[in-house]
Amino acid sequence: MQLSHLDDVLWVAGSAGQLLLLGILAVRKSFRTFPIFCAWVAFNILSEPTLYWFLHHTSSRIYYQVYFSLNFPQYLLEACVLLEVAGSVLQPVKKSLPRGVLYFLALLMVGIGVVGFFIAAHLNAATLTHPHAFTVINMSMAILRLVTFVLIAGFSQVLGLGWKNHVLQLVSGLAFYAAVDLIVEVAISHLHRGPDFANQYYELQHLRVVGYLCSLYYWCYSFARQEAPRKEFNSKMSEFLVSIGPTAKRQQSIVARKRR
Repeated sequence: MQLSHLDDVLWVAGSAGQLLLLGILAVRKSFRTFPIFCAWVAFNILSEPTLYWFLHHTSSRIYYQVYFSLNFPQYLLEACVLLEVAGSVLQPVKKSLPRGVLYFLALLMVGIGVVGFFIAAHLNAATLTHPHAFTVINMSMAILRLVTFVLIAGFSQVLGLGWKNHVLQLVSGLAFYAAVDLIVEVAISHLHRGPDFANQYYELQHLRVVGYLCSLYYWCYSFARQEAPRKEFNSKMSEFLVSIGPTAKRQQSIVARKRR
């Protein structure tokens, strides 16, 4: 496959940004809080040179086969990153929440990913490397990232999260990239076959990469800065957590037994 000078520039910018981000995460010791996110960044650092080589030296068919084989574990890591973010957000209230809530959130996110994968698998009976399969999976992950951002942003105030908190900054970067990814996938699905199809397709792919670079360097800036301390829960949230906590449940069961 022939690549333009812009492709080379974007690849260098992406590789440099990922190495910079991993270095910042290591210096800040953020791997203790976000180990899966660090693993996801490290996986991207290792997979990008591989994809770049196949893009330069092989046919489109072979490249797409390698692309899919590397992106499947990447999709799993992204889903695990979202679970990690949700767990970090709920960390102060985990002991108060019923176990079923955490299991439900985990199963919901895994379920969306599994459904997206099987839809993609059945799009083309001949092969999983069909471009339409990428479209379905990319859109599924983009929607999942956006839903996670909306939920966390919506509950950020009651959970004591500010915009200078690393959790919210991490998920904000994921959401921005997800929005760009979703726009690109929708635009690609509306492209018509013709002489300009290839040029339009690669222009949209460049837009996707630029969106990822924006999120990448935003993370570099955010994690390089000191994280703002988490705020205290408001009074209503504190009362709610106390009411659903294990102690409150034990007291309710004791009172119920005494009434009998």
